[in-house]
Amino acid sequence: MKRRQIYMIAVTLILVFSLLAGCTGNGNNKNTAGQEHASSAPPSTADTIASSPEADDGLIPADVQDSSELPDWAGKQLSLKVWFNHGTGGTYAGARKYTDDVVTKEIARVTGVTLDLEHSYDNGGSTTGEVKLGMIAATNDWPDIILGGDQLNTLADNDKIYDLTDLIPKYMPNLMKKIPQSLDTLWNRAWISKGGKVYAVPAGLYNTTLPYLYPDTDVSLFPQANTYSNIWVRDDILKQLYPQAKSQKEIEDLYLKNGKFTREQIFDVPIKSAEDFIQFLYDVQKLHVKEGNKEVAPFYTFSGQDNWALMTGLFSKLDGSYSGSGDNNYFTYWDKETQKVEWMFKQPLFKDLVKQMNVLLRDGVASKEAMVDPYNTFQEKLSGGMYAVTYHQPNNAALEKAGKPYRYRKVYLDIPFNYDKFIFPTVFPDAGTRIHIVKDAVKEEDLPQVLRWLDFLISDAGEKLWYWGPKSAGLFTEQDGMRVYANKEIEDQMVYNQPGDEAQKYGLWLNNGSNDDRSKSGLITYMNKGRFDPQNWYPNKQRNVTEADAYFDFGRVEASKSDDSLTAKMYTFFTQAPEAAEAWKKRTDFENALTKVLAASNDAQFEQQWNTFLSTAEKDGFTDAVRDQVDAAFREANAKYMANITH
Repeated sequence: MKRRQIYMIAVTLILVFSLLAGCTGNGNNKNTAGQEHASSAPPSTADTIASSPEADDGLIPADVQDSSELPDWAGKQLSLKVWFNHGTGGTYAGARKYTDDVVTKEIARVTGVTLDLEHSYDNGGSTTGEVKLGMIAATNDWPDIILGGDQLNTLADNDKIYDLTDLIPKYMPNLMKKIPQSLDTLWNRAWISKGGKVYAVPAGLYNTTLPYLYPDTDVSLFPQANTYSNIWVRDDILKQLYPQAKSQKEIEDLYLKNGKFTREQIFDVPIKSAEDFIQFLYDVQKLHVKEGNKEVAPFYTFSGQDNWALMTGLFSKLDGSYSGSGDNNYFTYWDKETQKVEWMFKQPLFKDLVKQMNVLLRDGVASKEAMVDPYNTFQEKLSGGMYAVTYHQPNNAALEKAGKPYRYRKVYLDIPFNYDKFIFPTVFPDAGTRIHIVKDAVKEEDLPQVLRWLDFLISDAGEKLWYWGPKSAGLFTEQDGMRVYANKEIEDQMVYNQPGDEAQKYGLWLNNGSNDDRSKSGLITYMNKGRFDPQNWYPNKQRNVTEADAYFDFGRVEASKSDDSLTAKMYTFFTQAPEAAEAWKKRTDFENALTKVLAASNDAQFEQQWNTFLSTAEKDGFTDAVRDQVDAAFREANAKYMANITH
């Protein structure tokens, strides 16, 4: 079966390259009532658009604060078919519960654009984006826009997507406003740009943009990038070792009382080094806590998946390289001492931590069962309180439902960042995903309208619309620049995350993602947890215990010092370093060899398995030559910031 799957993928990829260049036209073009599906057009140039008399008509001014200030769109009505190129199984396309809501209507009113979700599609079954692209080329069923995916090389090289380099600044003033030009590194991101040209509209801008745009942003409302992070520990076990440590209930009570936490309250458990953490695990083992007649495992080193959670998530918290987004991972990082990109898995400090995990397993501190449990079994045990300490987020709701007398709570590790060796990259504005516009589907004359539609979604007015609806719907009252929902049920859903079905009827975006496909598609808004989210932007908001975990966060206390630099993550540079992309495709082989090291039964076997792992990594393409490719790509992308991290 595996050989047949490889054969089918190979055949499909041949179709991609043979059909991409020759296919034109959208296999699903059709007119609908009052709508025209975007269709192919004779070749022309972007300069033709720029010189058109209507080129600047209808741009959304960057100071518009509500959609009610905008006139009705008087031009063409477009219905855009989407390829949701990330995910599968119907959760990304066609999942709408309500298709005639006021938000959708308002977007269409001011932009003339709706989504043709009936004919949109995702990656289908278990196929990858590459395989799906081959199917699209073979059937000529081109979408109008592509959301997500990493096929920029293939699409751009075969001239299937528009070059937006000059068009985005011209037709998207709101996007440009929210990408500070002093921090324009967004345009260098893989899957957005290639060869100095921008081929995608960045979507899902992270809220890390906010501190740059709005320096007075309340850090307690919008957590900032920081170098401190947490594990989770059962609070009944924690209190046996640290009586002064707060229980989860005490954390919740503090939040209800104060609405925020101090540094001292967050660091109430004195774990200040990797050695302290390891000793803490051995101390937990000595307690011999039981759940029923079975002893609770103090820890685990495998969770039925790959090693990322352990060897990037936890290791970086222990070795002083934690950045919050895996910038210093067990593949690549920038080393301030050697002044180049390095393989973390080849560093002595990494091997030492792997050896320490192996010793924990041999000593019975880490669960041996976890090394063979599938992921669903691991989750069942975690939800049943069978691990004292976890680096995966636990399910306290399951414990409550089961009537357990304890909860897991965050325990922050007070381990300082090692700025002498690692960079803590500035969290420049970045894109959660990206949108390509397909040449074979969207007429060049319609490009300004499509870009105008996307620009509306990123505008302040667009952000407000998703949360509050249009003024004409009467869903809120406004006074002194703040809004309050007129409907108590909507308020409960939108402000307090209570279950309900009223907000969905209006197309409002619920933070729990229960309304429709748009909460999963990335088209909803560009500022995740934006300034107009009612969970932040609401007068006299009553505190709720469900928010305590979100506020028990060091990032809501203070920001950490950062290096003005991009990240050196290898997968950021696949476009510029194709051999790195090829190596990444063999990651499963890499991970399996690394997991065997963790399971070694003695020191001699550890060394043997370690050497086998290094040989496997070399064979699979994780070579010094490939590392040097990533290094060169990083230096090129990071040219304006290299002086900040070199000496």
